[in-house]
Amino acid sequence: MMNRSLKLIIALVIALSTLTLLTSQWPWGLAQSQEINLIDNKYTWKPFRDAIISQNQSNLHIVVVTNNTDKIYNRAFLPVQINSALNKSFNLNLDYASQSTKGNATFMAQIRDNTSQVANNSSSKVLSLIPLKNTNGQLSNESFTIPSKIANRPLELRLYVITNGPGEHTLTVKKASLTIP
Repeated sequence: MMNRSLKLIIALVIALSTLTLLTSQWPWGLAQSQEINLIDNKYTWKPFRDAIISQNQSNLHIVVVTNNTDKIYNRAFLPVQINSALNKSFNLNLDYASQSTKGNATFMAQIRDNTSQVANNSSSKVLSLIPLKNTNGQLSNESFTIPSKIANRPLELRLYVITNGPGEHTLTVKKASLTIP
């Protein structure tokens, strides 16, 4: 009798742990939140225009030094797809420091549609636009709610340093993560 009870308890524990793993994918389950670290080694950010990027496991550093007098949308961008069976909004969590040592810049984050129907990079549909502060080099922690429509489609995440004349600017991201509540 004791042996049978022990087997039932073990079977119950295994069933509950399997259920816990499965509910993270079921919209009706008791899912725990998932966090996706967007600057770890699984993701490689790419530069555009005058942006120079360095990236490691815990840091994305964007430097823009320009003599251009036109308005330039310098950026780091990341092609990615976030898959989720849940129809919930996401939280974008950013720990960042931005600074303009010479000139002025506007800092911004953006999420764009990156499907094959988009003819070129400049005409892709903006799904979310997030203004970032010029923190004068001080670390800032901000969270933004992103609509669920970003799920299950090719995306491009962009971190902009927009210049409108000569200058030197930095955007350092210590944390960039999407949380699915």
